[in-house]
Amino acid sequence: MLGGFLGTAVFAAVGLFVGGEEMFIILALAGQYAGHLFVLWLLNRSRPPGTLGFEVQGRDSAYLFAGLGLQLALSILFLPLVQILFPDGGPAQEIGSVLSGLESGAARLGSLLVSVVLAPITEELAFRGVLIKALGERSKRTLIVVSALVFSLFHLLGLASSNFGGAALIVLPQLFFVGVALAWVTVRSGRLGPAIFMHSGFNLLAAIVLLLPPELLEGG
Repeated sequence: MLGGFLGTAVFAAVGLFVGGEEMFIILALAGQYAGHLFVLWLLNRSRPPGTLGFEVQGRDSAYLFAGLGLQLALSILFLPLVQILFPDGGPAQEIGSVLSGLESGAARLGSLLVSVVLAPITEELAFRGVLIKALGERSKRTLIVVSALVFSLFHLLGLASSNFGGAALIVLPQLFFVGVALAWVTVRSGRLGPAIFMHSGFNLLAAIVLLLPPELLEGG
């Protein structure tokens, strides 16, 4: 967490000099994940490679489609609840509001790369790498449930403050299901590659929807 805060501060400061509000937002977001990764590297630099299970193979790319399907299924399942709690169509997470407001092509591309590359790698290293290793030799069920619970609760930090309770009812169950799926493929394979691609696919569909021009979502 400290690494994330420091990374955000450093990258945001660079964004101030580069200029532009949108560049400031993207660099601050990227800095958060860069800070997390830097701390994880510091803590594990003296350990053997692959200690946290960071191994990616070519066949893992198939899990990208599993993540896309999971996002689509959960979106459809929770759509009635979203329409009740957010009748104005606003996103349940603050980051959604930020990304949907980006206008320049460079900022949109940057946000997409952060969402589908930096975020999945960082969060999988933390929640399915560090956390599962820290839980030790406990049962597979315990590893899956605990890591999924911590993963979903961590995202309380980014919920929409204007309707926090409603956002929690929508986001937390979905992220718990996602966390279970990500932990299951990690425990099953013994490495992080499948979970990284599944997480990337899950984020990809949500990011594309948020970044589409409003007129397209409204049918032109």
